[in-house]
Amino acid sequence: MRWLSLVRVVAAVVVAAFASAALADVEVAMVTSLQGKVSRVAPLGPQPIEPFTKLKHGDLLSLAKGAVLQIVYFENGREETWRGAGRLEITGNDSTPKGLAPPQLRTLPAVLVKQVAKTPVLESQGRAGMMRVRGVASAEDIASVEGTYQKLRLGRVGKDIMPELYLLSAMFELREFDRVDTALADLQRDQPANLDVPVVVSIYNKAVTNARAAK
Repeated sequence: MRWLSLVRVVAAVVVAAFASAALADVEVAMVTSLQGKVSRVAPLGPQPIEPFTKLKHGDLLSLAKGAVLQIVYFENGREETWRGAGRLEITGNDSTPKGLAPPQLRTLPAVLVKQVAKTPVLESQGRAGMMRVRGVASAEDIASVEGTYQKLRLGRVGKDIMPELYLLSAMFELREFDRVDTALADLQRDQPANLDVPVVVSIYNKAVTNARAAK
């Protein structure tokens, strides 16, 4: 009986270890705005975080003095805006702070979060422009995206570029690359002082170039 109990305990530990390892490799959130210095704490030293970096469960971030970090969680649409200095642990649905004041919070529409989660990853993450694209888009698909984009614009907060992130991701997925180019030009014109915009432009210019070459 003791032997059987020991086997069960060992089996439970092994299952938990595998589940923990699998969870740690899941991208659960994305940095949607960043000011100042933020880095990922790693065994080999700090790794600088850039805007639109995808974050995994268990990531530990260090915010320098004056840093402002905005994160969106994919599962529940929770948007957190943190101000340094301090540390932040990424979990499945929210962040666990250490030495940071409570964040500014809001919940984003599911349609927005689902699409923004498909934003092509940064070149520094080794998979620039990788995103599954659909076949030829129908007029109805394009009209639906444009309609949702206009609704999201009506709910814009300040200089928030989340509506544009939705539009860019959706049009890229539909292979409407000319529309992506136009949206990028509009974004640069409308928000020339937004430090996140050049990163968005770089990501999508690379992604579109790669997609057009593959086509």
